[in-house]
Amino acid sequence: MKLGYDKYDEGIALMSLSPIIETDILPVSKINDYHNWKTRKIIGIRTENAPDEWFYSVHYGWYGDTEEPFQRQWERTSAYMKNRGTVWLMGDFNSPSEVRNEGYDKIQADGFFDSYTLSEKKDSGITVGRVIDGWREKITSTEGMRIDHIWCSKRTQISSSEVIFNGSNYPVVSDHYAVMIERSDI
Repeated sequence: MKLGYDKYDEGIALMSLSPIIETDILPVSKINDYHNWKTRKIIGIRTENAPDEWFYSVHYGWYGDTEEPFQRQWERTSAYMKNRGTVWLMGDFNSPSEVRNEGYDKIQADGFFDSYTLSEKKDSGITVGRVIDGWREKITSTEGMRIDHIWCSKRTQISSSEVIFNGSNYPVVSDHYAVMIERSDI
């Protein structure tokens, strides 16, 4: 998908226990160059078990970036998703949930629901435990940020939301931790 740090093939993926019946790729950045780390695409699937729902893996840029801002990438995503039925967007939004009037609030204003806030049972939700690349220019310290989310285009019953691969709940495998939810409406 793109080259990161001039040496890593970086991408996003989706895995499913149910057979995949359709796939989708949406470039969301203006830049579409394998050698430019700001290239952004999102990928989606529909499955046999949930044929009326789309599941997308995402990784957006930062709010206010001069070259590839989150705002433009989100506008393209939001417009595209309007006629897709039920949509799940999952991954790195680079939009801290505690920061007002930026990416998190924009997603909410466009009618998406944060599975974490809908969840009956949840942990701290922290998906980045320290200052990481891409954030060093913006913050000098953190007690944790919730920048990786699972959003749904409709209000959904979520019984639990937990962060995994954070050292407490499975070993750390990345500078971002993963989010796992359990739906109670299926």
